[in-house]
Amino acid sequence: MTFEDLAGDADAVASKRVVLNVARNTVHNGPGIRTLILFKGCPLRCLWCSTPESQKPDPEIAIFPGKCIHCDQCASVCPLNAIHLTNETVSINRSLCDNCGRCVEICHSEAIMLLGQMMTVEELLEKTKKDMVFYKHSGGGVTLSGGEPLLNLGFTLKLLRVLKEEGISVGVDTCGHVTWENIEQVLPYIDFFLWDIKHMDSQKHREFTGVSNELILSNARSVSNRNIPLYIRVAVILGYNDSEENIRATCEFAQGLSSVVEVDLLPLHHLGKARYDGLNRDYLIAHIPLIPENVLQHMKQLVESYGLKCNIVG
Repeated sequence: MTFEDLAGDADAVASKRVVLNVARNTVHNGPGIRTLILFKGCPLRCLWCSTPESQKPDPEIAIFPGKCIHCDQCASVCPLNAIHLTNETVSINRSLCDNCGRCVEICHSEAIMLLGQMMTVEELLEKTKKDMVFYKHSGGGVTLSGGEPLLNLGFTLKLLRVLKEEGISVGVDTCGHVTWENIEQVLPYIDFFLWDIKHMDSQKHREFTGVSNELILSNARSVSNRNIPLYIRVAVILGYNDSEENIRATCEFAQGLSSVVEVDLLPLHHLGKARYDGLNRDYLIAHIPLIPENVLQHMKQLVESYGLKCNIVG
């Protein structure tokens, strides 16, 4: 059953959601040792997104030709003849593919993978409870991320409620581009937000992400007014949002939020290129160099000069 199949049934939408991954024992997604739940579906299309597989809400087929053993079984089971093999590689015609997953089931070398699976609240709770002892002794918990975890509000509310009933701390990593009504409903269950700030200039924000930043900044102010701890996160991309003017504007915005815990700088990496290749999508930022350590440290000092705590993450 796909997300589209569920869309016409409110109860069904609230009962399941496509999960990209459940990562245990993470340490960069809030305080302590945390379990990170990554959902599929995001309203932004950031130029530098390192997880393109999280953007669409439905499961997607990814192909990794280097793993292919050329057994030809995937092509033989594809009902739409969307898979093509040669002696050199395997490819997929995405205009034909409906992500049915039959090729994935038959591919033992994992050259073809289905990214994302429908999961229930109960299944996620079972996975997260395995690490209760780590949460207890480290001050950790669960962080919902994505994609955007606040898109499917019915599901998210159900999950948040059961996590709170178990006494598990919950954080949300959000792009902030959701309605205030959605955010307000989850506030009773949230211990903190990781809040992404892509760019302070609205026009450039739209150019780099596909949306303006007014709603994102407005929601951040409203959350701070409710005294919910905020970790401001800035993915630092050379030539796009690393100017001193933008960093200062971000710091001034953060200064105006009473509940900011710290500002986290996330330097660009190119680990996501393989993901773009697997989805047959162009990796548009291959030309952007990694930020030098001395420049990153200078940026950290600049943030700290505003009286803000600053961490470099990654």
